[in-house]
Amino acid sequence: MSELATGPAAGTQIDANSSAVSTNWWRIGDAIVLALYSSVVLWTVGYHEKWADEAQAWLLARDLDLKTLWFHELRYEGSPGLWHTILYTAQHVFHMRYDSLGYLGAAFAIAGAAVLIFKAPFPRYIRWPLAFTYVMVYQYAVIARPYTMLPLLCFLVAIFFKDTRHPVKMTVVLVLLALLTLHGTIIAGCLGLAYLTEAAPGWKAFDPQARNKFFICSAVMAFTFLFVVLTLKPTPDVAEFAFKRALAEAPQSLRDAQPTSARKLISVVSGAFLDEPVSSVLLIALLGVWCFTRRKSIAFGLPVASLIVLYTLVHGYPHHHGAVFIAAIMGLWIAWPTRVEELHSSPRSGSALLAVKVLLLVLCALNIVDAVVTIKHEYQYPYSGAEDAARYLAPYVQKQVPMFGYKYGMVGVEAFFDHKVFENKPAAYYHQGTPFVAENIALSELDRDSPEFVVFCLTENIQKLFDDVAPSLEAHDYEFVHFSDGYYIYKRAVWERQAYFIFRRTHSLAEQTPWQSGHDR
Repeated sequence: MSELATGPAAGTQIDANSSAVSTNWWRIGDAIVLALYSSVVLWTVGYHEKWADEAQAWLLARDLDLKTLWFHELRYEGSPGLWHTILYTAQHVFHMRYDSLGYLGAAFAIAGAAVLIFKAPFPRYIRWPLAFTYVMVYQYAVIARPYTMLPLLCFLVAIFFKDTRHPVKMTVVLVLLALLTLHGTIIAGCLGLAYLTEAAPGWKAFDPQARNKFFICSAVMAFTFLFVVLTLKPTPDVAEFAFKRALAEAPQSLRDAQPTSARKLISVVSGAFLDEPVSSVLLIALLGVWCFTRRKSIAFGLPVASLIVLYTLVHGYPHHHGAVFIAAIMGLWIAWPTRVEELHSSPRSGSALLAVKVLLLVLCALNIVDAVVTIKHEYQYPYSGAEDAARYLAPYVQKQVPMFGYKYGMVGVEAFFDHKVFENKPAAYYHQGTPFVAENIALSELDRDSPEFVVFCLTENIQKLFDDVAPSLEAHDYEFVHFSDGYYIYKRAVWERQAYFIFRRTHSLAEQTPWQSGHDR
């Protein structure tokens, strides 16, 4: 008869088994949270109407070969081509349809959330809510743009940051980040510098093989940044720079209407964090000081400050603010103490960490409210009128009825078809260079070519602009027949419109039966 195990060894075994069971339960909890996150994102994607910026990348990847895309057109987009290359592969290799674009972006977002939920050093009562903040669950998850990959790559950078003896994995992720967006390029440069600073104290202890890897990886990063510069080096006809030159010669009233650097600074700092400038600045300052005490100020402060400066001096569109949020989370991830460090920390360090946890919970709470309201608005309002306009025009596109389209927003309609729809455009995508093509309605062209439909997109002051355009079109035998509304949704606001107006030649309406005319209108 075997004896019952007694003594310290038995107690240790019981504690180990109990710990393993507890760990398994926590992992099940992580999986449930990820499943809930995935459900929210995928449900919201099902209601999201894709807008012009999502369509533009899709059309560039559809209609251009990779050489033309990388070495000619991307300089007008101001973005490296990793996302476009992924879309090119999805279409030309896997034959993906446009209606699957949102789910492709969601897949990258879910991967990023999985890394956060399963691998982040934060306690679960922080990392679980972090997954449901506005940027993570909506802006960089539902909107299918390259930013859906930003959390995934930034969080992988945070994981590999402390492994200074094996730089290859870190370099691979930094290269992908640099090729994702211009914002990613800036983050990659900042984190590459921080990584070298982290590795420098131990350089003498590295073996020759590790040193060689550092030299090779540094050369790869230098080549990557050079490649990005050569790819994106602007030419004089890039629209954004042409606009700035024109603005310098514009009337003072028009120049005064442009947002000032101070307004853009307030916008990006508020939008990235607590929706209010003073509290957001205080939050950044406190988190920055804590990272400084952890000797990780470069990893936190450099990317956050660089992005804020970029958005203040160049542009600061609301959908870019999330990059600052993700950079801040990445910096805190890198600075976070290990469990051993936390157990052996001084009372002062413990209090400081507790304060950081409270700040993060406040940040999560406010951004979760933003996410809830945004997703509610996504359900209530059409994000863009492009899908509705494409649905209305589809029967006539099939019959090859001639159409003219104006403004950048036409790409949102073009993406729903497998060929160029609007005859006054040289390509389905919008070439963002000068001279502008298909930007303003040319009445002489309408008289000469007599297209059956005229479509244009407005994003602001839509009633005033419509009132300016409609009489001219009516005077040239066109009648307003369809309106497709859309709203740019940002946090708790529903503002800039993405509305499409469709006009049809009057004689065509007269030739229809009453039933057909009523149906079309």
